[in-house]
Amino acid sequence: MPEKIIVDTSVLIALEKIDLLQILCKIYEEIVLPEAVVKEIGNISITCYSVRRVESRLIKILTRDLNLGRGESEVIALAYETNLKALIDDLKARKIAEDMGLSISGSIGVLLKAEKLGFINNAYEKVKELKDKGFYISDELLAEISKRKFKNR
Repeated sequence: MPEKIIVDTSVLIALEKIDLLQILCKIYEEIVLPEAVVKEIGNISITCYSVRRVESRLIKILTRDLNLGRGESEVIALAYETNLKALIDDLKARKIAEDMGLSISGSIGVLLKAEKLGFINNAYEKVKELKDKGFYISDELLAEISKRKFKNR
């Protein structure tokens, strides 16, 4: 059964860069965007999302004490309060979310899932395209994804 997922701005931007933003609507039943993410992204060209107002004491701690952006803070706070999985790319935000016991993934995880579900042919090529368009992906991670692809052949 398709799931609901909370998505941070960076994931939306990354998928838009490689013309795969619509893939979110195929993989997930509903995309939940905190208000701060909507403000950061502006116009969004998918229709399968809902906007949530996030009022949580966690936001102040995440932004002020842990120095995360407002969008990432609202994504983490909402994931914590709803127990929904979140898509976050920022390494610091991911580490904090993991330390809080949250279930998270990111743009690359979406691409791997899209390949597994048959929505795209080659996640490695899309990850490479993302890297070519300025998205930070370490050479080690790219090599790991490449090896994974060869194992499945």
